[in-house]
Amino acid sequence: MAKKLNTTLLLTGIFFASAIVLNFILSGFSVQIADLFYAKPGRFSGLISPYYYSVLIILGINIILSVSLALLNGFTGLFTMGHAGFMAIGAYTSASVVSFLLPTAPFAVQLAVGSLSAGIMAAVIGLIIGSSTLRLAGDYLGMVTLGFGEIIRIILLNIEAVGGARGMTDIPVYMNLGSVFLLTILTILVIKRIRDGRLGRAMLAIKENEMAANMMGINPLNIKLKAFVLSSFMAGVAGSFFAHSEGYLSTQTFTFVKSFEVIAMNVVGGLGSLSGAIMGAGILTVLPEGLRVVQDITGIDLRMIIYALTIILIMILRPQGIMGNKEWKWLSSK
Repeated sequence: MAKKLNTTLLLTGIFFASAIVLNFILSGFSVQIADLFYAKPGRFSGLISPYYYSVLIILGINIILSVSLALLNGFTGLFTMGHAGFMAIGAYTSASVVSFLLPTAPFAVQLAVGSLSAGIMAAVIGLIIGSSTLRLAGDYLGMVTLGFGEIIRIILLNIEAVGGARGMTDIPVYMNLGSVFLLTILTILVIKRIRDGRLGRAMLAIKENEMAANMMGINPLNIKLKAFVLSSFMAGVAGSFFAHSEGYLSTQTFTFVKSFEVIAMNVVGGLGSLSGAIMGAGILTVLPEGLRVVQDITGIDLRMIIYALTIILIMILRPQGIMGNKEWKWLSSK
């Protein structure tokens, strides 16, 4: 256990230190706390462009979304399609709280209050939705959650206080690679802890055989609701990080396509694997951007064609996903 913990802490430190070093270089070798830990660097033509820097931040946020959905699709066996809605709730809640209530507060207060407000609001909405829908199963649950996700988006689209169709602008930006990478690793470790605990074992029991789990004294509806609320909370927190890394929000970001993307990350990586959720998020986030080289060479935008063919080939050759049920050693429960 001590060896496993040390490995986890070592990798966490390496990821965080790498992000801090990158921030140090991109900020023009500044040693200011803001530049290292939360301020996004300005344009710098050296190591990496601002565009690819933003892609790395989106990668961290997508990993949080993917591993949070793994609590439902992978560990509990629930098929839900409304994750983008909870991300939208978190993004708009955090942006509103920080912009309207805490515009001059210190960074740490904005981060803590904004993220917690986002997670709590998403969890409350998740509790309301889950209480009325989790008696459904399979495709029925997927369609209902898809509908709720679109309802949430349309409601936000018609609220002028948060920009309406114009989108919400001038959102305080306080997320850079240092903060995003650290919070991503912490989220992974929290979900690993849940998976390895009593609640996680109950989720896996329900996934394997809900009737048998019920006969053993597990309340399936209660466990499903807890998983749904926890997943919604983390999706809301991911939305908060997104809002404060981009500085702008539009409801077009949170369509059902975003929910499908997160589901694809889980399926490609391997349902039931935390490592697979991380790997799937990495592949499906980086692949479209990496394929821009092909577009530059050929002059034709083949990115989405290659992207789709890659997913199809993975599903044909590895229908269980790249990782299947396997885990990297530092995320293993054994």
